[in-house]
Formats: sequence, structure tokens, C-alpha cells
Amino acid sequence: MHEMAPNQTLPGASASGRSLRHVRAAQLRARATRQAIIQLLLGTVFLIGALSYARAPDRHAQANLAWMSGLLVLSTLDAALGLRALVRLRLRRKFAWLWMAATAAWALLAIIVVAVLLRG
Repeated sequence: MHEMAPNQTLPGASASGRSLRHVRAAQLRARATRQAIIQLLLGTVFLIGALSYARAPDRHAQANLAWMSGLLVLSTLDAALGLRALVRLRLRRKFAWLWMAATAAWALLAIIVVAVLLRG
């Protein structure tokens, strides 16, 4: 067997290291995607909580209105964080604004639905 100089690497070692970096990057992207989906699900749970307060018999009580408002804010915040992460991970740079538009739509529709439920 021949000896290698200290600064030499095995043939294919750099390709293997590069491959491992790509695998690790893919694992991190998958993990971040899962976290973003969980964030969106949490936003949905908060929205369902706000809707349940809007359907309650004493929905016009001050405390219930405060809880509804807080849950709507948390829902919108979690949806925004999840959507932002998904857009940054899965879409190109030219669609970077998409998460803001989707969050605005989420908030607007949530407020409209709660307002309709509070009137009825």
C-alpha cells in the first residue's frame, strides 16, 4: 500500500462530503417544511377557537370578545409564520410577496366570518 501525503484526500472524498451536505440540506428543508405546516395547523386551531367563541350563546360578553380578538390575532400570526416559511422554502424569489397576500386574505376572511357569526 502506498502512503498519502497529509494534505491529500481520498479520491471521491470531496464528492462524498458534498453529497452528505446535500442530504443534510434536504433533511433541514423537510424539517422546516414540517414545522411550517404545523404552524399553519396551529393557526387553524386558533381560528376554530375564535369561531367557537363567535357561536357561543353569550358571544357579546366583553370577555368573549376579547378572547375572540386574541385568538384571531394568534391565528393570523401563526398562519403568517407558516406561510412565510413555506413560500421561502418552496417557491422562487419572485413569489416572495405571496405569503403577505395569503396572510392578508386569511385575516380578512377570518374577520368576515366572525363578524357574520356575531350578527346572526
